[in-house]
Amino acid sequence: MKIAVLMGGLRFDSQRRIMNGILEKASEDDTNIYIFTCDAWTYSTSYYNQGESAIFTLPDFSSYDGIILHGDTIYDKDAMDKVVNKIKKSKVPCISLNVKYPGMLHISMENGEGIYEITRHMIQVHGAGKLAFISGPEENKDADGRLKSFKKALSDNGIKADKKYVFYGDYHPESGREAIEYFYDLSDEFPDAVIAANDEMALGAYYGLRDKGLDVPGQVLLSGYDYAFVGRNHHPKITSVKRPETELGRRAYEKLKAYIKDGKAGDEEALKIIPIFTESCGCIDHLAEDERSFRSEAVRDKLHVTSYSEIIKSSSADFTGVPTFEQLLVEIKRYIKIINPEEFYLCMCVVAEPLSVDGISDIEEKERTTDLTGYSSQICIPAAYRKGEYCRYGRFDVHKLLPEEVTEGNKGKFYTVIPVHYQDRCYGYCVLGNSRLMIDSELFHLFIMNINNAIENIRKQNMLNSMVQKLNRMWIYDTLTGIFNRAGFFKFANSVIDEAVRKGNKLFVLFLDLDGLKDINDKYGHDEGDAFIKAMGNVLSQVRGHGELLMRYGGDEFVVMAQGYTDEDAGKYIERIQDGIDKYNASSNKPYKLEASMGYNIVGPDEIHNLEELIESADKEMYKVKKQKKRGRAADYKDNKREIKE
Repeated sequence: MKIAVLMGGLRFDSQRRIMNGILEKASEDDTNIYIFTCDAWTYSTSYYNQGESAIFTLPDFSSYDGIILHGDTIYDKDAMDKVVNKIKKSKVPCISLNVKYPGMLHISMENGEGIYEITRHMIQVHGAGKLAFISGPEENKDADGRLKSFKKALSDNGIKADKKYVFYGDYHPESGREAIEYFYDLSDEFPDAVIAANDEMALGAYYGLRDKGLDVPGQVLLSGYDYAFVGRNHHPKITSVKRPETELGRRAYEKLKAYIKDGKAGDEEALKIIPIFTESCGCIDHLAEDERSFRSEAVRDKLHVTSYSEIIKSSSADFTGVPTFEQLLVEIKRYIKIINPEEFYLCMCVVAEPLSVDGISDIEEKERTTDLTGYSSQICIPAAYRKGEYCRYGRFDVHKLLPEEVTEGNKGKFYTVIPVHYQDRCYGYCVLGNSRLMIDSELFHLFIMNINNAIENIRKQNMLNSMVQKLNRMWIYDTLTGIFNRAGFFKFANSVIDEAVRKGNKLFVLFLDLDGLKDINDKYGHDEGDAFIKAMGNVLSQVRGHGELLMRYGGDEFVVMAQGYTDEDAGKYIERIQDGIDKYNASSNKPYKLEASMGYNIVGPDEIHNLEELIESADKEMYKVKKQKKRGRAADYKDNKREIKE
């Protein structure tokens, strides 16, 4: 079987235990598990949350046998609505954890009962009369259920709920500190008891209370929820609620498997919870942790944090300022080799514009990537790490998630899929194969964030370089014809002159003036006049060799300069220009002819003194040609008149 699991915040104890239960059962059946996860709710920026939560829109659910949805860990409501609708349209069996959705299987743990029992305990056993609640995020169903149970317990014990003593957090310790600051600043008496919706916020609240000089449990009673490792090994131990998360994961998998096989939904279940009353509310601790196990896990965590902190700091420094995507890939590969997961795939969206000026040379067929919101239809993998070796993969359809040669024949594997983005700008995703990094590590996500920031820095640098190039072109190139303007011409002319002097070559300067521009402007408008000028610029560009320097001198005047020309070379060059004019006239279908008068001069290296004077000299030669043309046209006009009279 192939099962998709959608779950936010894998590193939290609660989610980790649920995931462990799912993976335990899946391994028994050789089922492949694809975990789509993010860390969205930590961040206040809505754009960032959108970029994180986009990962849940990535899977093509129709390619899976079943789906496990832990919806109350996905805090982006819009993303959640899209996911639910997409699952329903796929008609693939789905089991939802804790939250009911029409048409889906459902399994839950008792949620509000734990908060109710703790609140009742604080009031009836410890005599608390003023209680405050640190909730999870607003509009989160899990958090909402716990808040309602808190209010019901107050009401059932004759205490009126006061909404100002409710603080909405995000399940992180800092929320607990912020809640204490908020409650402390209220003008009323500080609460007798603070009840938090999880242990992490309870711990944050504990240190916030300690900073205010308030003793727990001597002056303020405190409780949490979820029975997390940090809470039950803290001093004082945090009163909490033990939930059967691992069993929930096991049962969810088994119910989904049964439905996939025989279509039977079975009875709905709500697994029982156990309130744990301990030191932070003034109770006696009856559930002492195994000291050896605690020491071992604490040391393991310390070593992990120490090593990964170095990786995070070093990779941040090494990724910052990397000028091209190719060089970033080199750095990413170096660090992945150090981390050494069984499999790692950096999957990038393929779109029209490049992340680097030269394209991404490390990707087959010159696939190129840039920013967009949402995932592109095509994906490529510029860096894949498998069993200690690097490889890469060209384009494949985004709905496949990974190339078929990677996943074909796999049994009992699990993949963790993590977004690669900056704010709401989606670059792609990365995939860990058979790795618990996102489950067991609180720091691996920071490594991915370093990659995200580095890609965005490259994109911005490329945009800046592009703007500089555009400004440079605007400064030195004529916007109408695309050849040098005066600034560009005079910027590079000195190098041509210096080479002519150094080699002892003659300098050739040609001046060209369009014939009849005024008549075209008068008869056909200035747009046609601009087209007339642009056509001449195109002709000069097309007949240009390797050495000529071209300039639109102004209006309908052009200048060409080169070194090493003889009079014979000059004549041939003018012939090429005239041939180009004739070809244009033959194919243009314009009601007028492109015509130009040209004059030039050639001076020896010892005569090169002032470029403007050389241009003026060529201008005079051109003017002679133009006058001859006018005399010729006047003579033709008189002859024609005479013939008409006769």
